[in-house]
Amino acid sequence: MIMRVHRFPTATPIFEDLSGLEREVGSLFDSFLGVPAFRQARQYPPVDLADYGDTLVLVVELPGVKKEDLRIALENGLLTISGERKKRGLPENSRWLRNEVASGEFRRVIELPHFVDADKVSAELSNGILKISLPKSEAVRPREIRVS
Repeated sequence: MIMRVHRFPTATPIFEDLSGLEREVGSLFDSFLGVPAFRQARQYPPVDLADYGDTLVLVVELPGVKKEDLRIALENGLLTISGERKKRGLPENSRWLRNEVASGEFRRVIELPHFVDADKVSAELSNGILKISLPKSEAVRPREIRVS
């Protein structure tokens, strides 16, 4: 019995660069569909959620979104961020050579790990970064209990 062993070049293993593979597949979909459909599978907008003790702080990247195109709602422990990033136009007789900046409507729902005091929630949008401060409800804040 003869076994053939196939060896791949050691310089570049097939799936070593997964981000390169993603770019290539994304380009392939883009060329067929005319839109960056493959990359839209990622969660948008990207968020960071941190616990500062008394407050949860959510930071959201929203470059190119104006505050009048943004909606924030809090209901039953779910924070919903929705809005629209307007598509940038091109001058007449121009065409896109590369168009990777997503535009259109978006919606992101974040389940909060603690109850928050909805009356004290604040939000600020500056330079494409949305910062939402969500003070925890008094009922869930840690308390020190004295032993008598």
